[in-house]
Order: sequence, then structure tokens, then C-alpha cells
Amino acid sequence: MHELFLQRLVKILPPQALDHFGQPALYTHFRVNTLKASIQDIHDKLKAIGVSFETVNWYAPALSVPVAYARGVLDSSLVAQGLLYPQGLESMQAVVTLDPQPGECVLDLCAAPGSKTTQIAAHTRNEGVLVANEPVRARFYRLKTVLNLTGARSTLTMVDGRRYRAHNGLFDRVLVDAPCSSEGRFKKDHPKTYAYWSLRKIKEMAHKQKGLLLSASRLMKPGGVLVYSTCTFAPEENEEVLEWFLRKVVGFTLESQVRILPDSRLEGFFIAKLRKI
Repeated sequence: MHELFLQRLVKILPPQALDHFGQPALYTHFRVNTLKASIQDIHDKLKAIGVSFETVNWYAPALSVPVAYARGVLDSSLVAQGLLYPQGLESMQAVVTLDPQPGECVLDLCAAPGSKTTQIAAHTRNEGVLVANEPVRARFYRLKTVLNLTGARSTLTMVDGRRYRAHNGLFDRVLVDAPCSSEGRFKKDHPKTYAYWSLRKIKEMAHKQKGLLLSASRLMKPGGVLVYSTCTFAPEENEEVLEWFLRKVVGFTLESQVRILPDSRLEGFFIAKLRKI
């Protein structure tokens, strides 16, 4: 791996997280799509086909499946019919933090491929307004396919999130799952995952992330919740972006921020929750 990246990583992650970095995954995670099936029904169906799984104590729709069983689940009718959706636990945590409620107006500003968008729809039970935005055409159509598969109802838009325009104060909650340098997904034995890493890439991503947060801040009702998340370790894209935003934009308070450290079940992730005063 890139020597400079590894030098930075030692300064960012504690030793126990470094031990897990780049190791093969032991589990594949799935989310029961409660728009189309009950949690208990999916549990029963998995048991009926002999699949071993574990529940997740902090989130009832989540399942951890040992990798030995994962391929069978991924190829099953449960996934093909949109009853069960493959999604990392760290990704699910972003929507748990957002906590969208039925009847609210919610914006997913960087929505493709749709994991979090469909999870938002499940949380709101398709009640209210959900807008999913994705500026890249190929990813937009992937998002549309995922929404159709899962039965998630959403208004789709395809514009640069930094230039998104709507009536001020429209949304109760906004998710900015920002494009990033993706360091949390690097694998030591898969060079393609880190081939494009550079300090310049980090700087470019931070610039884009700031623009997305500024745009999101203009689209929210007073009292609304803004969740910012990335799948990178770089402080320039996480804490430093947040510090810049809070200096730049009056009227937001930081309620929480967390780094999710990589281990046998999780990839690296960063989640921050802000509220508009």
C-alpha cells in the first residue's frame, strides 16, 4: 500500500483497529426491508434454508451472516425480490443517527446506490416526502433500480448537490453521505481499492464536501437534523470539514460525531449529527 497512507493511518487509528485493517471480512451484513417483509418472517425463511445468522442488538432489521453462508444469501430470492438488502452495519448507523420519522420531509443529497435511501424509506414507512439526489447518470439509474426493487417511494433528482435548489426550509432531515477518498474500504490485498489515493484526492474531496454541506444547510427547516458521513479516515474530510462548516455557517450545533473503527464486522466510517437552531 502507499507508504504515506500507512504513515498517516498509524497516527489516526489506535493499534487494535490497525490490527484489523485490511483483513478479510468474517461477516456479510444484510438489512431486512421492512417495506416488504417482517423481520421475523425473514428470520424464519433463513432458518428454513439452513442459513446461520446473528442479530444485531442495536438495530433490529440488521443481520450478520458468516461469509461461508453469504453467497447463498446474496444469490437467494430474498435478495432478488428486495426483501433482504446487503448493507454494511456502519452504513446503517448513518440512517439510525438521522432517525427519519413518518410524515417528515427528508433529503438524501448523495443517494446512489440507494442503501441509505431505501433504509430511510423503511424508517418513514413511505409516509412523508423523500427526495433522493444523484448527479452521476449511471449511478442515478442504479439508484432508480434499487428503489423500484425495494418498494421505496422517492422523488428522484439528478443535479450536483452543491447546486441543489429548493424552497428554503423545506426539509426536516438531510443526509449528506459525501463522496470521499474511501480509505475505510481499502484492502491490502486488492490494489485497485487504493490505486487512486493521494493527498491531492483528499483535498479535492474536502472541497466538494464543504460545498455539499453548505448546500444542505440552506435546505433545512429550523430544528432540522443534518447528518454528515464518509467512509474515510482522513481528518481533512471529517473533523476538519465539520470545524470549517461550524465556523462558516451560523445557526448549527454539533450534537455528536463518531469514528467507527474497522474490525471483523465493520469498515471504517465517520458520522456527525448537526441540528439547525
